[in-house]
Amino acid sequence: MKELEDRQKRRRTRTQRDSLDLALTDLTAFYRDVLALQLGSRVAIANADAEDALERLARGSTPEATLRRIEAIAACRDALDRNVAPLLAVEAMTMALRSG
Repeated sequence: MKELEDRQKRRRTRTQRDSLDLALTDLTAFYRDVLALQLGSRVAIANADAEDALERLARGSTPEATLRRIEAIAACRDALDRNVAPLLAVEAMTMALRSG
């Protein structure tokens, strides 16, 4: 019974981390679109449904700040890969995104 509980716990943890990683990937794509708009790139925007928000962020920030935000997301993913507690990793990322 203990072994079954341990496997379920590992599976639940893996599912949570996979879901968080997917959200971080989506967030990276969002800021990549912001950066593309800031740089006047002609690449297709992945988040066309959020074009107003993308344009607002692109106008209200600099490419350097956007790159710092993308780096903060990457640092969060790296921390999660090193088994840092997800709440701590996301809180650190959130603070970096706000100050970016």
